[in-house]
Parts: sequence; C-alpha cells; structure tokens
Amino acid sequence: MKLNKSQRLELFNKFNGRCAYCGCELQKGWHADHIEPIYRKLELKFNGSKVIAKQTGESFKPEFDCIDNLFPSCPQCNRFKSVYSVEQFREKLQKQVDIARKYSSGFRLAEKYGLVTEVSKSIVFYFEKVGV
Repeated sequence: MKLNKSQRLELFNKFNGRCAYCGCELQKGWHADHIEPIYRKLELKFNGSKVIAKQTGESFKPEFDCIDNLFPSCPQCNRFKSVYSVEQFREKLQKQVDIARKYSSGFRLAEKYGLVTEVSKSIVFYFEKVGV
C-alpha cells in the first residue's frame, strides 16, 4: 500500500512519532509495518543456472494491505520483524541471547567479563504499553 502524505502523517502520529515496537523516536526513513503480514507474490525468472525472484507488488492477503493494518516502525524493528506476526516477532526476539551465545565468541567473551548480562523478562512492545 502506497501511503499519501496525510496517511503517513496520521500513521506517524499514531504513537506520537514513536516506533510501535521498541518505542524509540522515529527518524527520517521510518517504515510503515504491516502488523499482520501480507506476503508479496514473487515472479521467478531463470537466467541460465540462476533463479531471479522479483516481487510483483501483488499480495496473497490484499485485505491486510490497508492503513488499519499498519504500525509506524523504526527500520531496525521492521527489518527484524520481517514477515512474522507480532507473536512470532516476540518469540524471535526472546531467542536472540541464546543465538548470540551459541554463534558469537565475542558475545561469550563479553558475557564472561561481565559486560553482558542476560535478564529474564517478558517482551512488552511499546504499543502494548500505551494501548492502541
């Protein structure tokens, strides 16, 4: 969905210029995130041994491509959320310490020196704290 200036301003102001997920102040280049993912259709082209996938612009769930299904988001949250639902996004975030510990020797070393401490807490998104 392509937002016009008025819709974009409305969305920006939905949480007073803050990311619906982490609550940071939105900067230039903020994203309009689909709360419920819409999954874009792909067109596949074959170029020799390579397959090139290109989005068509069409979605599998066009009913979700509307302003009521959008949240303002910082680029970092939106890219990480990707095509996940809000609950899948929450679960993915919860696993990040274990993933960093497993695959990053730098993380394990920082943890060893007390620079990183894991805390056990539930993830509550900004939109949940302030209400929609």
